[in-house]
Amino acid sequence: MKTSRRTVLTAAAGVLGNRGAAAQADFPNRALRLIVAFPPGSINDVSARLIAPEMGRQLGQSVVVENRSGAGGLVGTEAVVRAPPDGHTIGIGTMSQLVMNLALYRTIAFDLELGVAPIGMISETPSVLVVHPSVPVTTLAELLAYARANPGKLNYASAGNGSINHVGTEHFMALAGIQMTHIPYRGAGPAQNDLVAGKVDLAFDSGPACVAHVQAGRLRALAVSFRRRSRQLPEVPLFAEAGMPNYANNSWNLLMAPSGTPSPVMVRLNAALNATLMDPETRARFEAGGTEVAVDTTPEAAARFVAAQRATWVPVARGLGLVLN
Repeated sequence: MKTSRRTVLTAAAGVLGNRGAAAQADFPNRALRLIVAFPPGSINDVSARLIAPEMGRQLGQSVVVENRSGAGGLVGTEAVVRAPPDGHTIGIGTMSQLVMNLALYRTIAFDLELGVAPIGMISETPSVLVVHPSVPVTTLAELLAYARANPGKLNYASAGNGSINHVGTEHFMALAGIQMTHIPYRGAGPAQNDLVAGKVDLAFDSGPACVAHVQAGRLRALAVSFRRRSRQLPEVPLFAEAGMPNYANNSWNLLMAPSGTPSPVMVRLNAALNATLMDPETRARFEAGGTEVAVDTTPEAAARFVAAQRATWVPVARGLGLVLN
């Protein structure tokens, strides 16, 4: 009895579908790669290393952090986009990667908007405007007055061209009507090292990274960009309290997977992320630096958040005329 080609194809599709379902049910069946698109020591690297152990326990497999830095986060993002969409390669997504690069690069070798799928938010982190103690100012108003009297004299450090503290500082200067000189570094760690050493004058630094330096007097904090004052630096005013109510520049990160990752796998990853963020020890380590950890995060909510951030920041970055290629 002859078997039609359609019957053969239907049977083959059924076998492949069953194998796919079985593979999803078996997820994860090996260690996961968690890609960070920035160097070790960055706030995003720290976040990855905070969640990796507990996520590994939740999933029953190791979660190995892998740093793939370069091109404002595009190198690491592309590594996630081009990975097999089976859930075994995931990544940290940030403002610089998923928002700023859309405005700063004329051409990107992959689909940045549709190439990744958010698993869920991880956290939001305050940004603190800090100066070296050698800079003769103690308040935001004094900094603005000094900068206006000395255009171009002050220099500011950033984690690199296109980073949130680069674009955020350029936006700050535009709103305040001041001029400062940009000194880009290869990552937030080297930038902070030179700021503490007095080789640069000021920077927008992440709350967790700069608190110890401020408390020890190695840096002076002038204002905080966030919804509330920092618990670690309660005496430092918000920008709105210091005279710039329209300025915001805090950072955030999320967990993402390649687009096309099967829904059951995304559900499992999201559940593991939420359980990790609710783990008391993990949560305490995040909050020690003033970071606000996500609660009951969903892929849909994370996607809406990214869309809102793009709607706000892409026009800002484009309006500043910052183009990297």
